Amino acid sequence: MAKTKAKPKTKASSRAKKAAPGTAKKQAKPAKAAAKPRPGAKDASKKTAKTKKKPPAATPKASPKTKLKTTMKKKTPSPAKAAPKKAPEPKERQESPAPAINAVSRGKNTSLDREFLIKLAQAIREVVQPAIDAAKGREVIGNAPSGDATFQLDRLAEKALLTFLRDAKLPVAYYSEDSGYTTFTSGQPEHLLVVDPIDGTRAAKSGFEWCVIAIGSTRVIERPRLGDIDNALVMELMGPRAFYAERGKGARVYVEGQYRKPKLSKNTDLETVVWSMTVPARPAELIFPTAAKLIDLTSLKGGFYACNSTSYSLTRLLTNQLDACVDIANRYYRDIPKAVQDQFINAGRGAILGIAPYDIAASLLIAEEAGCVVTDAYGKSLRDVLLLDSATGNHQSMVAAANAELHEKLLTFFDARIKQWEQLLKHREESRSS
Repeated sequence: MAKTKAKPKTKASSRAKKAAPGTAKKQAKPAKAAAKPRPGAKDASKKTAKTKKKPPAATPKASPKTKLKTTMKKKTPSPAKAAPKKAPEPKERQESPAPAINAVSRGKNTSLDREFLIKLAQAIREVVQPAIDAAKGREVIGNAPSGDATFQLDRLAEKALLTFLRDAKLPVAYYSEDSGYTTFTSGQPEHLLVVDPIDGTRAAKSGFEWCVIAIGSTRVIERPRLGDIDNALVMELMGPRAFYAERGKGARVYVEGQYRKPKLSKNTDLETVVWSMTVPARPAELIFPTAAKLIDLTSLKGGFYACNSTSYSLTRLLTNQLDACVDIANRYYRDIPKAVQDQFINAGRGAILGIAPYDIAASLLIAEEAGCVVTDAYGKSLRDVLLLDSATGNHQSMVAAANAELHEKLLTFFDARIKQWEQLLKHREESRSS
């Protein structure tokens, strides 16, 4: 009962303070003693008047014990509210194994992770590089479906690619020159890799550095095109560099794992241009006369190189080693196929070869994201080219430069030269037929 009287004691002391403000401190001590004779006090009428405002039945409910209980009830939900905040933690813990897979694959309908592409390229390089150092793998063991020669090095690289993807156990399909379209899942694959395990095998088998591993990644969609490549990696076989790009996010150069910003040439003077031209299986009697004047113009103050790897040349634009690179042969085959078909078949030893989409699937994205200008020999974008069609009719030409002004100059030069030679070749063909 002493606790239930605690509240009236406080009210009595407050009334004492109101009644005599000057003596409040003095009366505050006796107020405790006065609290006991309270039922017989003269102010009982005033007290009852005040209590009438609050129903007597409500006073026990408003007792300190009751208030303590109600406050406890109000306070106890606070830990209960905190519990829902902690509740997601077990869910996150249950899903924590998923990021281990998502570190490789960020989820359905998204691109594969950069680290996954790097590990794949490293797995191929670890198998191929010792063979290059030992001067092994030079034997020609067959022909790819495209008609290009397949070397023993190509077979080693393809096997390393297959082993890595099989061990990864991911919903991934891949497309390569030798294997075509291959998948490793019983269900629908979510990701598609377009891989050239060795781009520049002729250089690699001889120990030259003009060779790379090229990997482009996209989603599994109907009739994908070059413009659908989401991210890509090109890694040197004989050097320390790797080039990576994501569509819309720019390109990066890594030297022994350290990030380097791409360095594009600003040179626009044709006399000092350093450039390369793709040569294998391209009719030399067509491409060299077409480029002869530019070769002569640049050979002294600039530089000209015969190229065996398109991806290697395109990535040299990011290191400022090349100002431009071209592959003009396919334009002849598109413009005047009857006049030049025999020449292409002779140069390809029975097959007509050119830039297949898998040749540039990775390097095209990297070059464009770095700021280079890359088109075919007509000046048209290559993004609409079908990605998985390696037939002769889908082979391409290319003019690429580190800046737009140089690209325009080169395109103008080659367009004029090709048209001149085509007129000459048409005249020869007409003379033969007559």
